[in-house]
This record gives sequence, structure tokens and C-alpha cells, in this order.
Amino acid sequence: MKSKLPTLLLAAVVALALWVYVVTAVSPESEENYYNIPVTFENENVLLDRDLMLVSGSNAVVSVRLYGNRSDLNRLNQTNITVTVDLSGITEPGHYEREYRVTFPSGVTGVSIARRLTASVNIDVARSATKEVPVQLVTQGELQDGLIAGQPQFSAETVAVYGPEDEVEQISIAGIEVNYADLTSTLVGDYAYTLMNENYEPVDVPNVTTDTGEIHLILPVEHFKEIPLEVTLVDGGGAVSANATCKIEPSTIIISGSEEALAKIDRWILGSIDLGMVDAASGYGEELSIDLPNNLTNRSQIFTAEVTVRLSGLTTKTLTLNQDQIQPQNVPDGLSARVFTQHIDVVVRGPAEEVNALTAESIVAMVDLSGMEPGNYDIPLTFTLNGVAQAGVYGRYSVSVGLTAEATGE
Repeated sequence: MKSKLPTLLLAAVVALALWVYVVTAVSPESEENYYNIPVTFENENVLLDRDLMLVSGSNAVVSVRLYGNRSDLNRLNQTNITVTVDLSGITEPGHYEREYRVTFPSGVTGVSIARRLTASVNIDVARSATKEVPVQLVTQGELQDGLIAGQPQFSAETVAVYGPEDEVEQISIAGIEVNYADLTSTLVGDYAYTLMNENYEPVDVPNVTTDTGEIHLILPVEHFKEIPLEVTLVDGGGAVSANATCKIEPSTIIISGSEEALAKIDRWILGSIDLGMVDAASGYGEELSIDLPNNLTNRSQIFTAEVTVRLSGLTTKTLTLNQDQIQPQNVPDGLSARVFTQHIDVVVRGPAEEVNALTAESIVAMVDLSGMEPGNYDIPLTFTLNGVAQAGVYGRYSVSVGLTAEATGE
């Protein structure tokens, strides 16, 4: 038995060698199936030039049964068999069944198609279109109380979409969806967008491509509150804040900013008004600017306020001051001052009991000559009223004054 084993092994090897020889040399003609060979499309750029595009069939595969020399067939596989379809003959949109051409790698010459297991390649061609659609924020939910969202900023204002005409026509916007309920601070990041119709509904456009990937979004989210507008009333001309009725329109504005910035402000002062310059009869009226600091935003979008002031409870009287009642003050060394104005009428204003008790002798008028050189000047007057708590001089007054060098003895 042991002596027969080597003989049996040798016989098996010889038989296998004979089979290989027969298959590859003695019987060279054979057939083999090759499945799922990818299709390559030629002249697709011709379609583009005709405003056409391939919408289905671009991933087509075919299967074929090949006939030929076994040694050649053994060299073939799914990756080195080339299947091509020529698109140059297509001039209109529609469904097409196109023949395909099969070619083999260099050196494989004894192979032909025995049967096309896939009879033809089915494709659909559509009219193509391109358009720009705006990028928009599409929001859901409500912001938490005390928060306000600003204008979104996008790294791209529009997106170019390309695809079949019927799909492109469905697209109105590139929407970035944000849930307001989740926001507590400014939103910053790169976000994917969804192609949507005019009703902000996503559209099914599988064959559409775009020129933009994710879009960088900055959505300011700030705290806000309503604050009053005010002015500072400066006592003067016999009028105090108790005599003034001040009206500001609008009386409040809504501002936004960081929580820390808002905590530091509970009102906004538009400016100051000198009551000494407010006429008791006509009052005061002016538009004042609302100039907030850079860390706050005026959400009301009202940038001026109309301020009116009316005075009440005041009496006026005109008193005449003589030249000798006008006192030069701070006359520079080496100079002498002379008041040229002979007399001046001044209006005093204040509570009736104070004004009625005033006389010209109650008023001290002064002219400040600090730092002045020889010459003639019109210089404003300042006043002091003796014996009163509130009353004062209403209006602005000036007098003519001459400064000359003092004579020096020799």
C-alpha cells in the first residue's frame, strides 16, 4: 500500500497539468460572464453646451458574456474592461436607451462579446438651469424673555444652484434653520443650509448642485430693556427745576447689549438745559441727539428726541443799572479800566415776592478783565442779587470797556 502512494500523487499532478494545458492551449476557446462593469460617458461636455444634463444613469453598470482564449479571459476583470457610451448624439431632453462599446486592455486581442447580458444603457437627460438664491435665516420657536436677536450676517449672501430646470425652479432660498428657543447668546459658527421653496419648505432636488458649502453665520443675540430719556435742568435766570415742566418725545427707548452693559444703565441723559436761557413766555424746544455708547444698540431706531420746556410761577421786572454799578474785576496790573456803557436795562425773574422787592441797588454787575491787554472790548456781565434766594437776571448782557496803561511818574 505504501509503495503505491507516490505513484498516485504523481498521477494526480500529471492529470492537473494535463487539464490546465487542455483548458489554456488545447481548448483555448471559452466563455465567461463579467458583471457590474461601470459605464463611462463620453462627450458629456457636449450636453452641457446644449444646456442639457444627465439626471439618471450616471452610475450605470453593465454585464457581458465574453468569448475567447482562456488565457486572455483570465486576464480580464471588472476594473480593466472599459464600457463607454457616447452622448454626443443627444440634442433634446428625454429618456434614452443607448448602445455601449466594450474595449479591453492592451495585449488582450482574442476576446469578443458572446452576449450582452445588459442589452443597453438607460439614461434620462433634462434641460439644465442655473440661478442665484438668497441665503436666509429660517427660525423656529421664540426667544427667551429679555433677549433680542439682531440682523444675521452671512459669509455668502447668495448661493448658485445648478441642476435640472424643473428642480431648480422649485428653489427659492438657501435656508439656515435656527431654533430661537435654544439661544442664550450670540450665535457664531459654520452652518449647513437647506434648499427651500417660497414657503420655507425643504424641496427634494437630488440632481441639484451648489457652489457653496457651509456658510459662516453670526447672529447677534443680546439682552434688552426699556429706559427713560431725560435731560438735566440747570437752575439759572431766576428759574429752578420746580418752575419747569419738561416733556420728551419719545419718553423711552429700547436698548440692547450685554447683560453686564445693561446692568450699568437705567436711564439716558440727552444733555443739559440752562433754565436761564429759557423764555418764560415761549419756552424752549429742540431736537436732541440720542448718542448711545458703542456697547449699546438703539433698538427703537429713533435717534433724536424732541424736548420742550415750559416755565411757570415766575414774575419778571426790568431794572436799569447805571455806569457806576458795573464793577470791573481782575484788572491786569499796570492797566486801568473804564466802563463806557452809561446804563443798561436788565430783566430780573423769579418768585413774585422776591422780584417785587428788588431794586437796582440790589444788583451787583461785574465784568471780568482777567488776562486782557490794552484796548476796547465788549465783555459779558455777570450778576449777583442781594437779599434773594432764587431770583436772578434773565438773559445775556455785555458792556463796552476800555483798558489803558496807567501813567507812570518820572
